[in-house]
Amino acid sequence: MDLYQQKIMDHYLHPRHQGKIGKPTKKFTGENISCGDKVDFEVVLDSRGKIKQVGWQGSGCTISQAAASILADEMIGKTIKQVQSISSDKFLQDLEVELSPARQKCALLPLYTVKEEELG
Repeated sequence: MDLYQQKIMDHYLHPRHQGKIGKPTKKFTGENISCGDKVDFEVVLDSRGKIKQVGWQGSGCTISQAAASILADEMIGKTIKQVQSISSDKFLQDLEVELSPARQKCALLPLYTVKEEELG
């Protein structure tokens, strides 16, 4: 199994929406205490409650940081509730890479951060 397939490596090497944004409407912070991966999201909502701008910062493994970039791409144009309704299974499929249960926690950190849930 090729752990770091093309989509993951592209997002890791060329992260989308990485960095702080001015005057965010909402912030989300998460950490995987078992491995030390961290991710912070900031969003700006438009007048209809849709995410018009997203920024993120983080540290950790290739999988967690690429997943943050992939999620940031998916967040644009959605409401926070729509992003929070993305299932773990669907998000893992979107990554286009097969992961062990331990690596799935790395990949799901960004999603759980926006869901404001503890990583299980």
